[in-house]
Amino acid sequence: MIKFKKILKIVAMAVLPVAGGAAGGLISFYQCTQLAPLYLPSMLSSPKIEKSETVIQENKALKNAIAKVKNMAIAVKTGGGHTVSGAAITSDGLAVTLNSAYPAGAAAEVFSAGEKIGFEVVKRDKEANLAILRLNGADLFTAGFYQQEDLPLGERIFLVGALPSGEFFANEGTVRAVSGDKIVTNIYEDAASAGAPVFDIEGNFLGIAQVAESGQVAVISVAKIKKAADL
Repeated sequence: MIKFKKILKIVAMAVLPVAGGAAGGLISFYQCTQLAPLYLPSMLSSPKIEKSETVIQENKALKNAIAKVKNMAIAVKTGGGHTVSGAAITSDGLAVTLNSAYPAGAAAEVFSAGEKIGFEVVKRDKEANLAILRLNGADLFTAGFYQQEDLPLGERIFLVGALPSGEFFANEGTVRAVSGDKIVTNIYEDAASAGAPVFDIEGNFLGIAQVAESGQVAVISVAKIKKAADL
């Protein structure tokens, strides 16, 4: 009997601290629930999502820019029935297109806003792949030239092409790489976009489009165009 009492005493001594600790934990938990507010998912404020609003604003800016500068694009229809684009670069009639799209000796017609315009070739720069034209009696719209020397990668850009009918087409993308005077974009287009003016999102003239066989668009910079046109 004495031995059994000793065993009970030992068990009691072992259990009491554990029970006391558990009770203390329950008391502390109760106190915390009384003092601390209970946060439910409905009470937590979610961060404002501004991305969609930013995209809407950027798309609106793009549409406004296209509407502002589209009349700078001209259509060049060659004797072979192919149509490419070009860009007016001065209000008194200077324009530019790709020399490869309108080579020397080829017949061509030029259209601005659907109207056929007489013209002459002022200069050909085969190295830069540019043909400088003088449009007769034309009062042309021109945009400001892009001034920044270092065009940032990822810059949002767009091109606008023209058709002899007076219709326009547009495409947009970003600057993928810059190599010297050559600007590589992530835009893909067909041959009709060759020579189309390219702009930044604010409507500043970056240069004209050159379309590779793959359809990827590169830009002959405005610096090369100014040099070829002696501007």
